[in-house]
Amino acid sequence: MPFAAPGPPSPRATACPIGPDLWFRRAPDGSYVVGLTEGGVQRAGRIARFRGPTVGRTYTAGESALSLESEKWVGHLGLPVDGTVLEGNASAEADPSLILRDPYGAGWLYRMRPRDPGALEARAGRRTDGEER
Repeated sequence: MPFAAPGPPSPRATACPIGPDLWFRRAPDGSYVVGLTEGGVQRAGRIARFRGPTVGRTYTAGESALSLESEKWVGHLGLPVDGTVLEGNASAEADPSLILRDPYGAGWLYRMRPRDPGALEARAGRRTDGEER
């Protein structure tokens, strides 16, 4: 049987958790994509409404930036580190169930550029090359 090279890693495999509810992944341009972990999705329940952060705005860590409304709760989430929002996920705002169906892929929440390079990795206890400290 011929050798078959493995495909690209799954989105979940390349996501780095930041606490129990959020994950991040470094994009090729040096920005970061942020989304809800499976645990965050389970705690939220069926998401009825998602309002993403304001694109172009700079937030401080923990400052309310987006809101999620579900059957269980209404919550406001802040960015995990100081930074500027570069893009929101318009598809997830239009169809919040996308966050539940594909939290590590198409259901991402926003893309940001941290004020301090490496801040997300430091918060997650990882080096900038992706290895654990």
